[in-house]
Amino acid sequence: MKLLVTGGAGFIGSNFIRYWLKNHPSDEIVSLDKLT
Repeated sequence: MKLLVTGGAGFIGSNFIRYWLKNHPSDEIVSLDKLT
């Protein structure tokens, strides 16, 4: 599965990405963040 995570550099987004990859290591994540 491929996921697009908006706000991936923030607290919730980054922890969600870590959680998801730990539980679904074969999935692919693209993180999109404006970094403002």
